[in-house]
Amino acid sequence: MFKKLTMFLLILAMVFGLSFDTMAAKNKPIIWKMQASYPLSSTVMMTGINWAKAIEQMTNGRLKVEILPPGAMCSVKDIVTYLEKGVFDCAVTYGGFYTGLIPETDLEIGLPCGHRTWDEYWDAYWNRGLGDIIREAYAEHNILHYPSAAGCYYHFNTNFPVHKLSDLKGKKIRALGVYGKYVQALGCSVAVIPGSELYMAMKLGTIDGAIYDASGLQDIKFHEVVDYYTLPTAAQIAVSLLINKDSLKKLPPDLRAIVKYGTRYILDDTSMCYITKTKASLHKSVNMGSVTICYLPEEEQAKMRKLVKPIWDELAAKSPRMKKGIEILKQQMRDLGRPMD
Repeated sequence: MFKKLTMFLLILAMVFGLSFDTMAAKNKPIIWKMQASYPLSSTVMMTGINWAKAIEQMTNGRLKVEILPPGAMCSVKDIVTYLEKGVFDCAVTYGGFYTGLIPETDLEIGLPCGHRTWDEYWDAYWNRGLGDIIREAYAEHNILHYPSAAGCYYHFNTNFPVHKLSDLKGKKIRALGVYGKYVQALGCSVAVIPGSELYMAMKLGTIDGAIYDASGLQDIKFHEVVDYYTLPTAAQIAVSLLINKDSLKKLPPDLRAIVKYGTRYILDDTSMCYITKTKASLHKSVNMGSVTICYLPEEEQAKMRKLVKPIWDELAAKSPRMKKGIEILKQQMRDLGRPMD
């Protein structure tokens, strides 16, 4: 009798132990890893930080996102390659780093002389079909793409004034992706430098200026090493939240739905925060007497559009998908009264 009771208690303990282990496993949060492209304190990474906080809140803590600083898992230029393979689950980055691998990232970041405001970008991406083209391109790399607003002011930070296009001739300017061709069309030479290295490059005189978001004037203290900011903006710029599709599939259905459908609206809110911070950064830099704004007159802007048109046409010639994307943008510019053809 004693042996039977002992055996019964052992079996009962095993059953309850397994039950508690199963419950603990179900209650244990899923941890995703996000690879950042920019310093975690920068305005750019607000996109990832705010998204991670919102996802954790919306899933009641069942999905948490650990954000890794630049270079933790791979270099910035390798993020798409590593994400495709599932080395990490998601990333916040800038499409201009990957134009050689995914040509459509030029459409994603915002073309020079294209969108000037986030509502214009939003209209192209979600209403006119541009987003379908970009998401299709990323899907070929096992990645789901979401756009988020970056700089509403994305133009020349320089140590010299820019009142006309000829002022740029012969200057060495940091630019990424299609903006490398843009500065070349305006008579500059190009330097490709990660955002984390910009301050020292400018301070040491390695470059004469940089195409960079005006939020950097304050969040990387760029106002200490540049004297002028050029307006109007070359474009409303977008950064990207990228998600490995296999990581998404592995989530329980309810969490998968929150991430897949909720991300767009989380990023809409973050976009407005980013734009507000960008404007505040430029205004603060001007008000403290550190930076002077240079305004290009309308006649110089008209010259710029003529110089940029061949870049758009060159992009359109890359593939049928790129041609379709450029035509979407050209039609939008016609509708907005800023035709590029």
